[in-house]
Amino acid sequence: MRIKLYTFQDENAWETVETHWNSPFFFWTRRGVRVTPPVPLRVKVLGSVLEESDEGWINIGGASSVLLHVVQARGKRGETVRFEFGQEITEDEDLQDDPR
Repeated sequence: MRIKLYTFQDENAWETVETHWNSPFFFWTRRGVRVTPPVPLRVKVLGSVLEESDEGWINIGGASSVLLHVVQARGKRGETVRFEFGQEITEDEDLQDDPR
């Protein structure tokens, strides 16, 4: 697991927080990205949005990761969030983490 802190520079604008590329030999590998406190996340490939989430977590990787994945987040200017990059996240795991 890798942890990264990020402070937003603009108000409610998509900002790149990470880029990810997988070797063609490991294209099937997927990783999970979780952010605390939760903010909207998206993954872009070749300028197009591949995946988007308001849940505070998203997975990156898979067949398209032989291209450069750009992980972006949107938040309030000056807000600092904590990103955790680790194993793929499933919806079952997310439900277990939910205190409701």
